[in-house]
Amino acid sequence: MPLLKTESKRTQTPEPFAILKQKLGQDLKEMVSLAPYTTFRIGGPADYFYEAKTPEKLMAAVMSARELKINYFLLAGGSNILINDQGFRGLIIRNGCDKIEVLGEKIVAQSGAVLQDVVDEAYENSLTGFEFATGIKGSLGGAVYGNAGAFGHAVGEILSGAVLFTAEGEIKVVDRRYLEFVYRGSKLKQSGEIVLSASFQLQKGNREEIKKKMDEIMDLRNTKHPHEEGSAGSFFKNIKSADGSKVTPAGVLLEQVGAKELKSGDASVFHKHANIVVNLGKAQASEVLTIVREMRERVKARFDILLDPEVLFLNQYGLEKV
Repeated sequence: MPLLKTESKRTQTPEPFAILKQKLGQDLKEMVSLAPYTTFRIGGPADYFYEAKTPEKLMAAVMSARELKINYFLLAGGSNILINDQGFRGLIIRNGCDKIEVLGEKIVAQSGAVLQDVVDEAYENSLTGFEFATGIKGSLGGAVYGNAGAFGHAVGEILSGAVLFTAEGEIKVVDRRYLEFVYRGSKLKQSGEIVLSASFQLQKGNREEIKKKMDEIMDLRNTKHPHEEGSAGSFFKNIKSADGSKVTPAGVLLEQVGAKELKSGDASVFHKHANIVVNLGKAQASEVLTIVREMRERVKARFDILLDPEVLFLNQYGLEKV
């Protein structure tokens, strides 16, 4: 669930850290490598790093950064992002709010919860409707922010409501319609609001049938997705027709332009899926960018289609289009 507020271009002096530490306490760190906090395992150091384990601490960190005019970025599961090699000149706030609660046929979870943990909790309580998300990496908040989905379904279909923290520093309770879900997106990408928690309306189901469906989805993922290598999943969005009636997988087009042959340093297109770039060990963000730009150019030249990245790119100061 990335959120960026660019307030200033430099945070190099020790003064902001000292003031931030007074506000946020000993959990505030300096010069923390971001690579371990992303599924790509790529990313330079953040000037400042703070893990917020409660919504109150998360909101306090955001408000402190705004007050001090420090760049900040909210990071949770790190599954759909590529962070540049130089890191981030500002404060990375890691969302560690991960409580999950089952209320009848509804699941309520904080935004830092691992999406798979929410799926598993649904299964444990014999609730059906969340199986499609089996194996999707990342946090619940990120899934809501980007309307994550697979196999013809998406998070926005089952979300019933959410608690947001607004750009003005207020808490707002909203329903599904407010979020204006679209394919791999929501209103949150423009509004700058942060998901604190979300609720999902599910249905009672047969526990064995739910498990069977989850296993089938995981088996399918295991045949096409990397296990050991770092990656951010599918890099480009699938292409929808103007009326939305037809979807062309980006991977099909990339396969036809020979994308699987592309490699730069320790970055490579995955040999089983032409729309996934993997980190073979010590890949740099610059190497990934070299590959994905070539992927995009080949599809544009062959099909006159400009692929739209699903993965976000975080430069030193904020989000940037690949």
